[in-house]
Amino acid sequence: MIKSNPKTSWNSVESTPKIADTAYIDESATVIGDVRIGERVYVAPAVSLRADEATPIIIGDECNAQDGVIFHGLKGSSIKLGRRVSVAHGAVVHGPMKIADDSFVGFNAVVHACDLGTRCFVGHGALVIGVNLKPGSFVPPGSVIDTQEKGDALGPVPDDLKGFNEEVVGVNVEFARIYLAKEKNR
Repeated sequence: MIKSNPKTSWNSVESTPKIADTAYIDESATVIGDVRIGERVYVAPAVSLRADEATPIIIGDECNAQDGVIFHGLKGSSIKLGRRVSVAHGAVVHGPMKIADDSFVGFNAVVHACDLGTRCFVGHGALVIGVNLKPGSFVPPGSVIDTQEKGDALGPVPDDLKGFNEEVVGVNVEFARIYLAKEKNR
């Protein structure tokens, strides 16, 4: 479902999503309001991108939002993803939020009110709230990072995970291309 947001007391502007021609949005996904989706983006089944409270939601080129991901935010906030960001199955991205290029957010992770630098890796099931992570930070699976002190103490992404997001992006860019082609041939 792709539709405009309703006019509200905090937002009198009705906006319709802007989706690049090379992006694929699954028919079961919900995309509402001022959502701007870049080139070769893959939005999987049951994703919710709601810019009816937080606005805008900007998703850069070659990003992916996998099955069951939720993007939402507090009134007056926004969400911005750089290029080649992967948000894995069941994760919640809650604004205000910025995720820089080449970062990965794992299965069922929650990120809120943060600024993640380039090439950050948030492990599966982690909770990251109210911090700024320097580029290349690694949040171990299941961690709770809820103070800047904890965020500053994080180490770098382990060598065995450094190419992981690149592989995930490659798979999902291909999904966008193939699903779009399949849809056009119906």
